[in-house]
Amino acid sequence: MGTTWEQIETQAMTYIKNDLSLDWDMANRLPVYYNRMAGYMRAAIPKFNRPPAMLSKLKQYTAPLFDDFNYTAPATLPAPASIQTGKPGYELCAAGLAATDSYGNPSYTPLTVTNYDSATGEVSIAEGVAEGQTIAFDFYRSGSFAEILNDTEADILAYCIYNVWEHRFDNDAIERQSKIRDSSFTTISEASQTDAGTRRQKEVDSQLFAMMRAYEQNLEYFRVTTGSAAF
Repeated sequence: MGTTWEQIETQAMTYIKNDLSLDWDMANRLPVYYNRMAGYMRAAIPKFNRPPAMLSKLKQYTAPLFDDFNYTAPATLPAPASIQTGKPGYELCAAGLAATDSYGNPSYTPLTVTNYDSATGEVSIAEGVAEGQTIAFDFYRSGSFAEILNDTEADILAYCIYNVWEHRFDNDAIERQSKIRDSSFTTISEASQTDAGTRRQKEVDSQLFAMMRAYEQNLEYFRVTTGSAAF
């Protein structure tokens, strides 16, 4: 097995700052976090196109696998509780109480998973469950590349993920729509906000290109001076 996707996705968080939703999922629903990051990874892989051979190298991978399952307790389960989910074959499992408040807003309260049996799909949690409560289970199995990425390749791919994340608001209609203003309330100019975001994205694009170009030059220098394509 080569470099895992999770290694790169975790490294990308050194560039991604103050994304509260991602941070919360990383701390409380790790399978959901990695599933979200897998979407960024799929979009990031084509961006790592220099040297061109990287595209072929990164196309060879085993994709991660995500699944979920909701269980509604037919009777009260005393703590600790064991539940058969019918979801074997995964590596990570998270659980939480899923509910809605009086206004219909969904809520999620993390539970402590003490054991997940990947052979049977049985999950043990430290807490008890009352009759009628619903537990949301999330499952994840690691993805990996066919080859091992060196440190430079891993860092550039992590930056590619950050590049995709940085462009996530490109089509945000609310950011660009004119807002109501009066003497008691004002908002930032939509044009200024869009221009600032565009400048930032161009800086990130430029930095990514510079990282790939430098790596490409180093590989060629190493090949010429040592006669080896390995770096």
